[in-house]
Amino acid sequence: MKKYLMTWYGITDLRASLGLERTTGPILGALLAEDYTDVVILGFTHPDKTETKADKFQEKLAELKTSDSAATRKFIDLFANTPEAHNHFNQWLEKQLWDAGKKVNLCFNSVSLKYLNDTEGIYEAATQSLNTVAALEGEKLVTLYLSPGTPVMAFVWAFAALRHPTLKKRLIASSQPGIPPERIVLPSEWLEWHGRQVRTTDAESDQYDAIFHLFGEQRMPSLLGVIQFSSRKHIFVNSAQFPADVMKQFLGEAEYGEIAVDPYDPENVRFTILDLIAKMPADAKVGFNLTGGTKLMYAGALAACRKANATPFYFEQRNNRVINLNDFSTDKIKHVKSVDVIIRVNSRNVSIADFGHKKFGTKAEKRNTFLLTELLWRQRNKNKKECQWMESKKLVQFEDFEGIKRLVPFKSQAHWKNYKSGHWLEDYVYLRLMPLVEKGVIKDLRSELKLRYNDIKSGSSYQEFDVIFTDGRTLYMIECKTSSISGNDLSKLSSVTREFGGVTGKAILFTCKPSQDRGIQQKAKNLNILLSSSNSLFTQMEKMIQHGGRYR
Repeated sequence: MKKYLMTWYGITDLRASLGLERTTGPILGALLAEDYTDVVILGFTHPDKTETKADKFQEKLAELKTSDSAATRKFIDLFANTPEAHNHFNQWLEKQLWDAGKKVNLCFNSVSLKYLNDTEGIYEAATQSLNTVAALEGEKLVTLYLSPGTPVMAFVWAFAALRHPTLKKRLIASSQPGIPPERIVLPSEWLEWHGRQVRTTDAESDQYDAIFHLFGEQRMPSLLGVIQFSSRKHIFVNSAQFPADVMKQFLGEAEYGEIAVDPYDPENVRFTILDLIAKMPADAKVGFNLTGGTKLMYAGALAACRKANATPFYFEQRNNRVINLNDFSTDKIKHVKSVDVIIRVNSRNVSIADFGHKKFGTKAEKRNTFLLTELLWRQRNKNKKECQWMESKKLVQFEDFEGIKRLVPFKSQAHWKNYKSGHWLEDYVYLRLMPLVEKGVIKDLRSELKLRYNDIKSGSSYQEFDVIFTDGRTLYMIECKTSSISGNDLSKLSSVTREFGGVTGKAILFTCKPSQDRGIQQKAKNLNILLSSSNSLFTQMEKMIQHGGRYR
């Protein structure tokens, strides 16, 4: 069995290598006190001290032997945490081990941190080195030495150890110089958390007994949590302003729960959640969807999550990933399959009156319709005389760009006139977006989808969408205009998008020609509406979806 000692090295070790200490230093002392096959040493390299020279180090080192304490401090300040000091320490350590008859494989890793107690950098270096050792084949015992380095480095070693519940390991520390290190144990609360991680390691990561969802103005995070994870019960943490009963329709056989909190009192949130968890079985697997709600709700819920040894996660929609906040591992977000679901989660008192799927009959009819809309698009600023209505056959005849005659059926001449006056643009956009459906970028594409308001007070019986689709996380609405646009058009589109797409809904206004009105352009920008009158929209849409719906 291989025995690894893993440690940072610090000033005391450097001073020992320089002959400035009465002891061997922490690292050499530990290696002499017990037999190890391998030692992995992490050394902080200061970013502002990377250009010191080896000859200068040796010159100052020779002077150091006859210098006073002030010169010693100056030498340490100048060369500590430099490549030259690292090299000197490693050579000294190898010689000391050789003289002592210790055969130890020495691996030294220089770690560049932003500053001495750069916690993020320290954690990354510690976990990476521990992951490397854990991945090696064969039986092994890993000893993590907490004494060398800073207190933050010691704390991070202890925390990193919890990431490998199945790795055989131990922690040691030196209580005083000259005495061999002694084994230490972690606080009981840490071990409870560690035990929870061990119990859940072999279980399916998306299976829970209960999941708490922070529920507020944004409803999509809760919906994504319900879709992503299987749970016997979903509990929505909300305020009186945002009732969560709209979520019942998406739970299937899972149980619905709701608890009211003060969204601006984190202690109230923490206490309320923990009070409910206390009534659950001790071994219940609990998850926390911390994506929605207020920042103070997040703070209170995270505190409750830590106390309950539960699993917190966060949906980062822009990059299509859900993050486990215990270990920062990620997984892809499971997609919403239809626009209907997103509309229903964001709105109340509406129903689908017309699902709006485009049906073009045969492939030839679909192809001919595409060519007809392409012709109308190219002639959008010209007199459209190339299309001929054939009354007897209820067909429109036109020549495509290769001179081939094509036919497209219409219900009547009135229907054709209405189509060429503006409705053709909806088909043009729809058919242009179809390749993104075939590539899987768009999950559900509709045209002329119509909603029915079930509330008489709404003032309008129906709401129709020209083109609407989802990428599985976000609802996109495209309004098509062949005539000039006004500020009211923008305001209405923004309002409808927010009503049915939520705060993450995306609005696009596609027109036959660009607006030269700077006021319109600025208002669209202020309302986060994408204005487009170019075919570049259809390549832009793919890039937008890949970047989480960001227009710019």
